Amino acid sequence: MGNPPELTDEQWNLVAGIFDPPNRRGAPARTDRRQMVDAMLYLARTGVQWRFLPDRFGPWGAVWQQWRRWRDSGVWPAAMLVLAKHARAEHGDTQTPSAVVIDAQTVKGGRAGKTFHEAGGRGGRIVGAKRTILIDKRGLPFAARVDSARHHDVVAGRLLVADALPALPTVKTVLADKGYRALDKAAAKHGAKVEVRANPPGTVGFKPLAMVWRVENAFAQLGRFRRLARCFEGSRESAEAWLQVACVGYLLTRA
Repeated sequence: MGNPPELTDEQWNLVAGIFDPPNRRGAPARTDRRQMVDAMLYLARTGVQWRFLPDRFGPWGAVWQQWRRWRDSGVWPAAMLVLAKHARAEHGDTQTPSAVVIDAQTVKGGRAGKTFHEAGGRGGRIVGAKRTILIDKRGLPFAARVDSARHHDVVAGRLLVADALPALPTVKTVLADKGYRALDKAAAKHGAKVEVRANPPGTVGFKPLAMVWRVENAFAQLGRFRRLARCFEGSRESAEAWLQVACVGYLLTRA
């Protein structure tokens, strides 16, 4: 994953209907939509500021305006779902999983001025954001959410499960560590149960939990996207969208 990901022809054909629907209303696009998707993947991967976006992607202001529109219309989670399903099918699996894994990561904020960041995390000392993702057994992210770091993992998990599971009707099991014991009612509303994985009492040192460790690996891969080094966004919606862009970039490497 050394170079910023760009869509291949095959990948663009998978998501073209999401980013550039044939029945789109309004004035004709001045900048190619595929080029704009590549620009946003570049921004997520390198972490450069908008004004330093290379000229080959077109005017940075036009890309920024389109970024805002796509953030607000929810195209990135739709693209995540399409690419994750395709990656599973390429490996001979059903398009949607029967089990998913959930976990969260707390990151420091990196923005001055008004923001949604609050203190939370271990010891309540991290002023920033909480990122929660839902992956399958292969580590493919199917859904992602961002909240203030103040939110408990279960609170953010309930919100993500409520958003994600309706689109994943085959999911019957949600795997998690012991911090998610109270997630069972939220999962049950969608016909799923929570299976908590924990090390036996008396375990000394770090012992990876079966399946649950895949979330940590997914977060490590997403950490290569420099836009996620800290939470630089002022709004929860923008922070969430950038996490979803990074998930799309990661999925492109797994397709």
